[in-house]
Amino acid sequence: MHISKWIVLHAVLLVLVGLLFLLYSPLVIAWLGLGQVVQDSEGYWAMVSFARLFGMALIAWGATLVVASQLDHQADLPAQIQRKLLWVLIGGDFLGAFSAAIQSASVWGIPASWFISLGFAVLGIISLGLLVFTKRDVG
Repeated sequence: MHISKWIVLHAVLLVLVGLLFLLYSPLVIAWLGLGQVVQDSEGYWAMVSFARLFGMALIAWGATLVVASQLDHQADLPAQIQRKLLWVLIGGDFLGAFSAAIQSASVWGIPASWFISLGFAVLGIISLGLLVFTKRDVG
């Protein structure tokens, strides 16, 4: 897979998951089992509002990647710039995985909550593999 195609796929995944968190926060929280972490209404709705903010952040991240991929397509950016963008994605993905892992281990304590960390880790591993196994002169 070419770096530019992966960036578009990465963006689409982020936007879709972001829409899930934004539009269906209570269902996502229930599916992950996070509703059992809080016992009061205020805590639950604080968690829902955080999930919505998380969804908006994922959508913004994905939309930024879409614009970057359009710029890449229009300007035919060199592979070096694509690789730099891939480094940024790797950093963001692994930071997301690390942050979600900390939350899963220390706050949520629910096995299903590790799916968030796993999702970011998979994206980061794919990006890292693409960076390592793609020739430097090929976009």
